[in-house]
Amino acid sequence: MQAKQTAIVGDEFRPGFRLQRSWDRPMATSFFLGEVGAGLFIVSVFFGYLPGLILGLLITAVGKTAGHLMHMGQPTRAWRAIFKLKHSWISRGLLAIVLFTGCGIILALDGAGLSFGLLPQPLKIVVIVIACAAAVVIMLYQGFAMSHSAAISLWSSGLIPVLGLTYALLSGVSLLSLIGYGMLAARPHDDEILQIVQIGLLVYVAVMLYSLLHAATFGSKGAQQSVSMLLNGPLNKWFIPLVVVIGLVIPALVIPLEANAWLPRLVATSALLAGYYAFRVLIFKAAVFDPIQSFVPQVSGSLARRS
Repeated sequence: MQAKQTAIVGDEFRPGFRLQRSWDRPMATSFFLGEVGAGLFIVSVFFGYLPGLILGLLITAVGKTAGHLMHMGQPTRAWRAIFKLKHSWISRGLLAIVLFTGCGIILALDGAGLSFGLLPQPLKIVVIVIACAAAVVIMLYQGFAMSHSAAISLWSSGLIPVLGLTYALLSGVSLLSLIGYGMLAARPHDDEILQIVQIGLLVYVAVMLYSLLHAATFGSKGAQQSVSMLLNGPLNKWFIPLVVVIGLVIPALVIPLEANAWLPRLVATSALLAGYYAFRVLIFKAAVFDPIQSFVPQVSGSLARRS
């Protein structure tokens, strides 16, 4: 393909591909922690597991927020982003984090018996709905923010937010199967449901990931270059072993062995999270802008036709 032959030109003013440099490992870490925590939170709420709810809340509220603050040039002004809800997914995500954190703390205190009867059942239901809706937005908004980047063809796809949401839910289910092992041992039916959901989500992630790469392969030159970097270029040594083999193949082989065993859950969850984090980092490193086009051939051709 022609895209494979075009050079990465960096900041030089000549035709070629330019890597995006705005988002790198710190932002990838923030995305990863936010989505994993939100996924664990919402799955824990569904299965009524308080430790998972608290852990998911901490992962997102502390880990994700810290990652964003480290990335920002002016952290003290970050709160102003919340006033651009109509135009920015980042603003909507910030509002979701605030609602998620506030409602999550209320639910954690109530679950620990520290609400002192101040949270009646109807109000508790409202808080749960708001917290879970905010968790879904946290799992989605980063993908929507990326898909709005029309200049980066690999990101400019509706598959990006869906893939992030699915990865987040899969991570939440896997973490709950691990940290909630004692609870699930007493609830074998719930454990069986979790395992089925885990396998289903894993297959869906694999299909979505393949679909993203397939669409990019037949997309613009920038998208083709991104795929080439991931599958055949400098990122190949990380993408294939970490994202595909460790993150997808190993969990697929180990998850069926999880029944009444803690070690397979640890292996499957660790491998899945390692693959997911690698995906978050590499999807940034493989993002390139389409090359600057040269107008010399067109000008020369037009002059030739005139003569």
